[in-house]
Amino acid sequence: MNTLNSIESEIAALPPNLRAEVLDFVQFVKQRHGIPVAQPVGKAAETGDPTFFQALEKTGFIGCIETDEQFSTTYKNKLDFSAKGGTLP
Repeated sequence: MNTLNSIESEIAALPPNLRAEVLDFVQFVKQRHGIPVAQPVGKAAETGDPTFFQALEKTGFIGCIETDEQFSTTYKNKLDFSAKGGTLP
């Protein structure tokens, strides 16, 4: 078995959170040695944002909440804080 196959089988045996840690380490090593880091599939190279979000931004989409224009100043009247835990000092 060659080195690449050994690495693949070891990584395949890891849980997903540790696989992500291995990927971070590989990207760190590549950066440290001046090797370009490949962009993940579905990411735009210039910003690192997923292309879906770039498309939303390009169309002017800024959110999906329906409320009045003064929500930033009247949010305390609109939101239900009854489930909030704790007590006031």
